[in-house]
Amino acid sequence: MERNRSLTSRGALGLAAAAGLTGVLAFGSPAHAAVAVIPINGGNVPTTAEDFKDNSCDNLPGDLAADVDGWVFVLPAAAGAEGNFISVTATFEDGDGGEHVLTTDADGGIVSGSGDNKAYIITPAGWTLTDAEAEVEDPAEGAKFNLTHACPGSPGENPSSPEESPSAPGSESPSAPGSESPSAPGEESTTPVGSTLPTTGTPLTITLVSAAALAAAGAVLFLMRRRRAAQDW
Repeated sequence: MERNRSLTSRGALGLAAAAGLTGVLAFGSPAHAAVAVIPINGGNVPTTAEDFKDNSCDNLPGDLAADVDGWVFVLPAAAGAEGNFISVTATFEDGDGGEHVLTTDADGGIVSGSGDNKAYIITPAGWTLTDAEAEVEDPAEGAKFNLTHACPGSPGENPSSPEESPSAPGSESPSAPGSESPSAPGEESTTPVGSTLPTTGTPLTITLVSAAALAAAGAVLFLMRRRRAAQDW
């Protein structure tokens, strides 16, 4: 009888200890924070970086090109979220009306150690921010985040001037070897050295007329001399 009571007491003590340990573990384990998506403050969009009320390049990389815009977002304490931004996804419209969705993972980053948590995204200069949302841990109901400042660039301020391409070697086509055809063997002139060919055409006609005139004059002189000789006889 005493033995049964002892076993019963031990069983009750074991159950009580197990229940107490379970309660301690449950109380000591932190609850897993839920990840939620919150929107940007509707009063911040739509806007270009240049038109936004606060222009500053704080919290952005120092080596930004002159032809990009920097956008910095802040997670205010009023959002009630735990920790930093997990990510920010923003929608932009380019000058031609095209829509582009950019993220801090691919097009920016998370800024830590600067008071309220901040994040940034880099875009080509001149784009318009039309909407944005952020992933955060355990935010308060109705929480929102803000665009705190923007760093405007100048579209096309850093155009890459193409270098003048030098003429490719050999662009001037040289004459092909042997393009000048040599005279075929046997085509040399067979006229003996020093011989003079008669002039043809108009110069020859003038020569013949002159010769005829001289001949006629000579004949006249010859006849006149014969007459004088006959008279002397």
